[in-house]
Amino acid sequence: MAKIKEINDIDRDRLNQFRRKMKTFGVEVPEGDDVEISAPLGVKMRAAYDEPAQLLTLTILEKPMFVPESQIWSIVESGTK
Repeated sequence: MAKIKEINDIDRDRLNQFRRKMKTFGVEVPEGDDVEISAPLGVKMRAAYDEPAQLLTLTILEKPMFVPESQIWSIVESGTK
């Protein structure tokens, strides 16, 4: 699995919806367009939003060995739908 995921067709409303949905998983996505996210279990990510391109790029910076990347991306994808 890739440590970087790009999600297309994300306008500002969908980005704000993503932030709200991530809270339901205990993940606080800070305000701003280029932020670091600290998630449960020691997962750290970077989220960079390019509004003109409507592109959200997420990068896994750190994760414990016992947390599979597929689990992280599954949670992220559920937040963007």
